[in-house]
Amino acid sequence: MAHSKRNTSLAFFTTHERSQLKSSWGSQSTRLTRDSFLPFASCNLCLQPSRSPVACASSGDIFCRECAVGNLLAQRKEIKRAEKVEERRRKGLQEEAKGKVEEERERSVVEFERTMMGLEGTGRRDGGHETEVKSERNGDSGGRGVKRKVFELDEEEMLRGAREERAKARKAIDEEK
Repeated sequence: MAHSKRNTSLAFFTTHERSQLKSSWGSQSTRLTRDSFLPFASCNLCLQPSRSPVACASSGDIFCRECAVGNLLAQRKEIKRAEKVEERRRKGLQEEAKGKVEEERERSVVEFERTMMGLEGTGRRDGGHETEVKSERNGDSGGRGVKRKVFELDEEEMLRGAREERAKARKAIDEEK
């Protein structure tokens, strides 16, 4: 079978395609029966002639007073239900976040206790400035500098260390899961 017989990328319709379209497009018009039309002043909610009609000011739709009030109450009830579902979802997310923070805190406490007992983490980290050279002039020392370790811990270093520990605990928890 030649390729030209299966070619459907033409910019125009073939006679066969046009005949198929005529049967379903534009050539037949549908007739609207009497059932398609609502009687004048019928309610758009119950589709019956309206009892004590109320008109919508913005669009001009007509409703029964009972149907309109019932519909508004049902919408209000649905909105309240959706708000409760959303509130439960928010509370669940908050509790989950609190649980993660608590788990990170517990992990860091256990790690700290193990480090203090000498079970883990033999490397020691100082949060402040490492060393400072001070020269002491004694009569016999002749101006030699003496290296002393000075530990200065300010609030910024404490916060940085806490953030690093939380991130490390979070990463360890995620790796376990």
